[in-house]
Order: sequence, then C-alpha cells, then structure tokens
Amino acid sequence: LRVWFKFKIICISSTKCFQIVISFMLPCVGILGIVGNGLSAFTYSRKEMVSSLNVYLCALACSDIIIILTAFFLFFMESMRKRSEDVTYYFAVLSPVMFPLGLTAQSLSVFITVASAFDCLVLVTAKPKLRNRFCSVNASLLVIKYFDRFSFQVLFIIVCVAFVYNSPHMFEIYVIDCWSMPYNTLSKDVCPTALRTNPAYLTFYYAYLYTIVMAAGPVLLLIVINSAIVVSMKRNKREDQNDSDILTLVLVVCLFISCNVLPLTVNFLELLFKIVNAYLIDLSNLMVVVNSSCNFLIYYAFGSNFRRTLRYYLTHILARKRREEFRQLSIRLLPPPTEMLI
Repeated sequence: LRVWFKFKIICISSTKCFQIVISFMLPCVGILGIVGNGLSAFTYSRKEMVSSLNVYLCALACSDIIIILTAFFLFFMESMRKRSEDVTYYFAVLSPVMFPLGLTAQSLSVFITVASAFDCLVLVTAKPKLRNRFCSVNASLLVIKYFDRFSFQVLFIIVCVAFVYNSPHMFEIYVIDCWSMPYNTLSKDVCPTALRTNPAYLTFYYAYLYTIVMAAGPVLLLIVINSAIVVSMKRNKREDQNDSDILTLVLVVCLFISCNVLPLTVNFLELLFKIVNAYLIDLSNLMVVVNSSCNFLIYYAFGSNFRRTLRYYLTHILARKRREEFRQLSIRLLPPPTEMLI
C-alpha cells in the first residue's frame, strides 16, 4: 500500500518516475526545506519582527516543518520498505499517527496562509483605526512571550478546525500482524478500515469536502485576496516599512497557488473523470513538499526586515561561538602555574 499525500491509499508501482521523484528529489528538497523553515521560524519569533503578519508566517513555518517530516516518512520511508524489515515494521507502527498528523499539518498550512493573506488585506486596505486594532505591532503573538489576543484566538481556532476536520483520518487505517515473505519473519502492515473503503465516505469527504475546504475553496479565495492586495498597493503607492512584508506575503500566496494547481488538477481528474494517474500523483506529492520548502527563499530575497534580522542573529551567534573557542584555546595555551618557593 502507498499513502498519497493527497491522502488516498493506492497500489504502489515501482516505476522510474516514482524512484526519482520520491526516493531522490523529495528528500533533497525536504532537507533544505526543514533548514529553511527552521531559520524562518527562528527569525519571525524575534522581538524585532513583532507584527501580526509575522505571527502567521512563523506559525506557517512550523506547520511546513511537520508537513515535510511526515512527507519524508510517508513517501521516502515507504519506498525503503522493500530494503529493510525494520523500516517495514516501524513504518506500519507509526503510520496511524503520521498519516493524520501530516494531513492536519497540511490543513494548518492552508488555513494559516488564508489567515495571513486576510491579515495583509486588512493592513493594506482598512482604515487606520481598524488596521491598528488587528495588525499593529503591539497586537501580535510571538512564539514565547509576546501575545496578541486576536492573533492567538485566530491561530487557536485554526488549530481546532484543522484537528476536527482531519479527525476522520484517525479511523481510516489500522495495523495488522502479518508474515513478511521477503524477510521470512513476523512483521506488521497497514490496512484500510471499513470507513476508508466506504463509497459514500469517499465521495463526500475526499471528493466534495476536500475540494471545497482544501483545494478549490482556498485557491479561489487566495486569488481574490491577492488580487485585491495588489490593486490596493498600486492605487496607494505608499512608501512604508511594511511594504517588503506585504510583497513577501503576496509572493508566498502566489507560490501556494502555483504549487497547488497540479494537486487540484489531479483531484478534479479523479472527481469528474475517474482518472487516477500515478505519475501526476507523484509529482503532486513533490509539489506539496516544494510549497512547504521554498518560502524561506522568498522571505530572504524580498523581506528586507527578515534578511536584516536573520543576518544580525547569525553574525551574533557565530561571533559568540568564535569568542568561546578563542577563550578555550587561550586556557589550554596558558603555562602551568609554577610553585612558589618559600
């Protein structure tokens, strides 16, 4: 069985395309994405970056890390099952947890992207009074000690909705004891439950609800919001220190839309024409990971505040490390104390 990050369980076919996309490209992109998202979460959680928009971008980086880790497990580790009995065992044992966790993280990423786009729209188009209430520097939630009541409530609601929406996935697969023919030993495997094979459930939840909540709905909403932001920025043509943050968010939304075109196409092909193409599924899985991995490049290239803050802290950390190494070296090079003769 193979778990598709669009979250359908289909039969695996060992193809060259699958090996290249899942076994090579996905881990390489994912590792870089984990590093980039880690730096993004660290930078956006600094007190110099306090703003309601940066709260959402910090939360987005955290959810993207979970997406990449679960994608690595569900796809790369799954492709390695035929090479190791231990991998087969732990893949089966952990799949009932990693499967719904990956789906929940993907929902969080989608919902946070929409929330951040709406926050940016308020920042660009709303009157100063409303803007200061919802998008001010003082009204923000930092990961550790800076709390914005409104942003906190929004993120809390997003997390709750994501968990509730993805709760049925916890009842879709279960672990069974089996005999492994390749390794000639007892092992474990994953099988779909009766719920996962129920045609009515698949039609309602996977086809229609997924399309509305996770695919077409967010994409169309983000296109409208992004267009409104761009039009408003062109009309106002203001010089503001937040303009780089707004441009960054607009590009992040554009990346999200472009990376979700293929998964959306795959979903519509199956929904309308009952077409399931393994090559497109593999590529759509990769696009999900690419979307979660490339935001750091946008932040660094177009976010002047982000770039300046990241450079400052990296320079400070490296300088402190050099001072510590120099201090230790100086201690080692000191001559031993001589005995005083009385």
